[in-house]
Amino acid sequence: MPEKEARRRIFFALWPDGQTRRALVRATGSVVRRSGGRATPPDNLHVTLAFLGPVTKVLLERARRVPPLVSPHFELIFDRLGFWQGSRALWVSPRRVPRALVALEANLWGRLVEVGFERERRPYQPHITMARKARGVDDGVLPVSWLVSELALVESKPGGRHPVYDTLHVWPFKQVQ
Repeated sequence: MPEKEARRRIFFALWPDGQTRRALVRATGSVVRRSGGRATPPDNLHVTLAFLGPVTKVLLERARRVPPLVSPHFELIFDRLGFWQGSRALWVSPRRVPRALVALEANLWGRLVEVGFERERRPYQPHITMARKARGVDDGVLPVSWLVSELALVESKPGGRHPVYDTLHVWPFKQVQ
């Protein structure tokens, strides 16, 4: 019987710098505590752009070849608190999604589909999960601004209480001329 090929859980993400992660934790700390949820470790905070799921070595290599993508740097302002009942996730997102992010996500998925990936059917909603196993909290959040300038390819590995994220590659945005 042939051995089953190992698969790795892979996704493309926007990964905030340390200063932005600390600002996000400060801005949401009280609502995360009131939610009763398990806070996301600061080093795990990110915006998923494209979740590819469990992929083979061949598909991982195809995904690696997709970037770099042409995109201007753009600002994300996390100023909205939200909650998903089904997954019990407390999250923050921008009220206004910049056109550059919409274009980047569409361009990335367009290129991924060309090399054999299947696009998610749900509409894209950029967010950062701040807590899991949480309750909804009816509150606001202090705005946190972040200048996005690069794209990361990340592997998610099972951990103890939280997954461990291993950044496989980072691409600075190639600026629009």
